[in-house]
Amino acid sequence: MESTAREAGADPGIVNSVRSAAVASLKSLWDEEASPPAVSAPLYLHIGQMCGRDDPFLARKVHYTREALKLLPTLTRLVSEAEDPFDTAVRISIAGNVIDFGTGGEEEVGDLEKVLADYLSKPFFRNDVEELEDRLDDARRILYLGDNAGETVFDRPLLSLLAGGSVTYAAKGGAIINDATVADARLAGIHLHAGLISTGARTPGTILETCSSEFLDHYHQADLIISKGQGNFETLTEEKAEGRIFMLFTVKCSVAAEYLGAKMRDMIAMKH
Repeated sequence: MESTAREAGADPGIVNSVRSAAVASLKSLWDEEASPPAVSAPLYLHIGQMCGRDDPFLARKVHYTREALKLLPTLTRLVSEAEDPFDTAVRISIAGNVIDFGTGGEEEVGDLEKVLADYLSKPFFRNDVEELEDRLDDARRILYLGDNAGETVFDRPLLSLLAGGSVTYAAKGGAIINDATVADARLAGIHLHAGLISTGARTPGTILETCSSEFLDHYHQADLIISKGQGNFETLTEEKAEGRIFMLFTVKCSVAAEYLGAKMRDMIAMKH
């Protein structure tokens, strides 16, 4: 939270106010058992209002998207030359999940090529990739839930392999941390592979009760949902899905690690 305030150009007094508000939010997290995205969203919006910046991370979102786009020819080549193109495309998509300013882990993205090489070889903690690929045969409507700007580019090789069904990519309904909005997703070229819609909500993750009716129609009618990022995991893991959601993310906090029995930075591809 403090880093967001500083990114927005806040003076020390506002940073202190943000710190106090964050402490209060953490208390409500434990008292109400709300998901971290549900608790943090109002605070992130309040930070922007206090600092007079609707999208504090806009410049960095554009920067990481452009840096990722430089790697797109390499990403495309890696998939086309892979022994298992689908597995490689999923790994590339998850590798992009390190671009996250909401977890304090942004220092890890300094060398995207190094991160990519690591994720192409590391083992999955949960690996339902083969089942995800099998489900594509019968999936007429596919909904892809995007996560962070820049990471969106890493989704493109996987999106290119989903051509069998009608694919819709959902981005956020407004700026929140560095989550991708529709404009961010378009800058990344997502519209070249899928229809683009907004969730209608301005929250990390996907909190269904805050989403638009248009998005909910896509959500409920989808035969298959690919959910990117820990925020979507945190907000959808309690929703009934009957095995039609596949969650792709990197474990970024101790709470999620404990819930899954995993370790920090473990790679997850799990059916829900």
